[in-house]
Amino acid sequence: MGGLKSLVSRNFLALVESGNIRYVAQPVGAPIAMVSDGAALAWAWAAYVQIIVAATITDPSWLVGIAIHTCAVETHNGDIAIARGAADAEVDLAIIPYAAAFAGATANLAAMPIVDKTIWLPYPVKIAGAPRLAGRIRKNTGVSAAGVSLKVILATAVGA
Repeated sequence: MGGLKSLVSRNFLALVESGNIRYVAQPVGAPIAMVSDGAALAWAWAAYVQIIVAATITDPSWLVGIAIHTCAVETHNGDIAIARGAADAEVDLAIIPYAAAFAGATANLAAMPIVDKTIWLPYPVKIAGAPRLAGRIRKNTGVSAAGVSLKVILATAVGA
């Protein structure tokens, strides 16, 4: 893997000499509906939903955050897991807590829905090999199809 010198060099390039870093949002186009499958009980993980097919992202990329666009069905608190890997073989890379307010439920909630909320990870997660990316949610409400729409934010050309 290159040892300490290689690690220090990569960190310097990423954190100090970072002029080549590019940030991209995936998927291109409309965000993905990351909603519960309507069968999961409170705080049970729903099934994975594909975000990006394999061979779409730059190899390597770094997961640096997510952008949540809208809340669906009901106000809830939850966690979003972003994972890599083929269907039925996903491995979670990050579990990110969020809160979503459903617009229109009351006058108060109509004033504070999630619209373009960006959640940055404190440390980027390296994604090698341009794998398929997927996500799943768990939430504090019972059986429903509640969730959010989202994109993942990736950094590319780190250390280039």
